[in-house]
Amino acid sequence: MQTGFEVTARSSEPAVFHYHCSTPTNSNQYPLITFAQDPTTQTAVILMGRLHSCPDFSRSHAVIPVSSFASDAALALACFQQQGTQGLAQIEGEFALVLFDLQQRKILALRDPLGSYPLYWCSCKDTVYISTNLRQLAQRIQAEINPGFLASFLTFPYACVELATEQTAFTNIHRVLPGKLLALQSTGQSTVLWSWDWIQQIPNLGTIQADEAGARFLQLFRQVIHDRIRAESFAAHLSGGRDSSSIVCVLDQLLAANNSTQNLHTLSLVYQMSSLASEKQYIQMVIDQSKSICPHFVNGDAALDFDWFTSYHIPEHDEPYAGLFHLAMERVLVNTAHQLGVTTILGGGGAELVTEGNRMYLADLMYQGHWLTMVQQAHKWAQAQNQSFSTVLFRFAIEPLLVVPLQTTLARLQNRCGQFPKLGLFDLPPWIRSEFAKNYALHDRIWATVCEMRQYPVEQSSTLLGLRSAVGNWASWYLGAPLGIRITHPFLDPRLVTFCLGLPRALREEPGIKKPVLHRTMQGILPEPIRTRRFQPSFNHVYWKGLSQNLALLEAMVQQSQINDLGIFDRSKLISAMRQQAAGVGDARSGNQINLALALIAWIDHLR
Repeated sequence: MQTGFEVTARSSEPAVFHYHCSTPTNSNQYPLITFAQDPTTQTAVILMGRLHSCPDFSRSHAVIPVSSFASDAALALACFQQQGTQGLAQIEGEFALVLFDLQQRKILALRDPLGSYPLYWCSCKDTVYISTNLRQLAQRIQAEINPGFLASFLTFPYACVELATEQTAFTNIHRVLPGKLLALQSTGQSTVLWSWDWIQQIPNLGTIQADEAGARFLQLFRQVIHDRIRAESFAAHLSGGRDSSSIVCVLDQLLAANNSTQNLHTLSLVYQMSSLASEKQYIQMVIDQSKSICPHFVNGDAALDFDWFTSYHIPEHDEPYAGLFHLAMERVLVNTAHQLGVTTILGGGGAELVTEGNRMYLADLMYQGHWLTMVQQAHKWAQAQNQSFSTVLFRFAIEPLLVVPLQTTLARLQNRCGQFPKLGLFDLPPWIRSEFAKNYALHDRIWATVCEMRQYPVEQSSTLLGLRSAVGNWASWYLGAPLGIRITHPFLDPRLVTFCLGLPRALREEPGIKKPVLHRTMQGILPEPIRTRRFQPSFNHVYWKGLSQNLALLEAMVQQSQINDLGIFDRSKLISAMRQQAAGVGDARSGNQINLALALIAWIDHLR
């Protein structure tokens, strides 16, 4: 079986647990999957991932440190035995777990709020199967591909690992949604016992001052990083940007404070191409101010996008992945970490959700009729960002409230698609066949996302949509886990996310300052040129060069793909768009639609 676990539970019989993970390469490696069972009650827990703490249990057992438990599964079991399902709901970490209670005939399944590890379930002939491996379940019950899910994948406007739906890519198999505690029955029914609610978890910090906010953020930031390096051999991704550099510098301080002799391995992609070559100087700034960093540089020019046909071949994965075009970049870093004996990689993903706002409050001001305030705020942002007033006003007020809903409504009524290369975020691309679009209501699916995004308050709705898009960790599941490595992003720790979302807008959004929370708190920690950076280069050249170099192979993949049997794409229109995109025609939005199509085709071919 793949790296992961499967639990089989039949009526009136003990559950059967199967799991597989890489053998530890050294004594410092903490197992990715743990199992614990009470020999008296036979209550058992299997867990993939890591637990950071269980606050209520820790408070009631102050003399027993969390680290004293034999495994993370043992801690989860103790929380359940002490406080039942409420104890499980208090667990903090990055995990997916299943608990079987023989006495009460309970089968419980739980994932953390950011869905750090997947979990699926199905029932067949009075038997419940719960697994971290979707394709394995599909083979077990001979499930077919779910075209409705593929329709949702093709119409969701943002790159994400996992769609926020219980449906999966296979019929009759269900997803345990992040932040959900489910009770499962062999009859195929499920009951939600507890559900994480981001809005309810956000604290009211409306009167907090900048100094106090910075101190509390830094304390919490250090804590979530510390929690992720427990009993681990770790490395950190270092790109030279503010996000990854902040993690490396705080890690360096933690090691120094603990008088640790452990090296801090950093993993950096470096480029010769002119648009990215200068990033190495920022990487070097972080390295130069530390005595514990052991840097490792990887040739980024040899890991271009869409490099699926060489040593960076596509690994087996459960569902189509919108970010598949970045595979080579992700894989080369994981392989380097594996060669170093690393078991945990820390990355800077998610910082934009946490340390800055989305400026959609301008749309809320417009919705409320506060026109003068909206205009004044738009002017401030335009001046600070060196943009035109009309550009700011359109993007953050007029477009989300008026233009996108109107265009989407007209497209639904006229049953029409967008025109390449001028594809909007919510346009249906012309290479999707009209029959497929009609049969699976693609326009209605797009409209549902638009309604969700523009729901008042728009600022909050956009934030929640961003959190939905941040769920899952594909590289950790399919690149890291088979090597016994987990990939973790401290900025996406729910404790840090909820704290920052509770800060007053003035502390998270400041015209002219990118990520103001980090800008303030990292003073004296980050090298000043990095802390005060206003702009960073994009990876567009990595994308366009990779697309153009692999174009012939990608075209052959589209022509020969078995996905043609499903009647989803017009191959000639897709290939025409690919050629134009490779020649530099079209923007990132248009490219995203091409990426989705190619990712789906690659998944289907790999599946069959």
